[in-house]
Amino acid sequence: MLILASLAATLALISTIVVVYEKDVAKAVVLAGVESVFYALILSIFLAPDLLIAYVAIGLGLNTVILLYVLSKGERYEEA
Repeated sequence: MLILASLAATLALISTIVVVYEKDVAKAVVLAGVESVFYALILSIFLAPDLLIAYVAIGLGLNTVILLYVLSKGERYEEA
């Protein structure tokens, strides 16, 4: 199980690095959601169901919806 948690943490880190360098804000929001999935996987591996439920509801669901709504009101691409 520790190997799976390490893999999920590594993939979350890679996703974070890609989000930082992404110029398309919509792709960055989706990748941030993918990052949240990896963190949720880590929480489920470490058997923390209370944190998992809160993180999925807020970090994955609400945060992504709010960011996509705000993005619909503005520019999609970041200026260089």
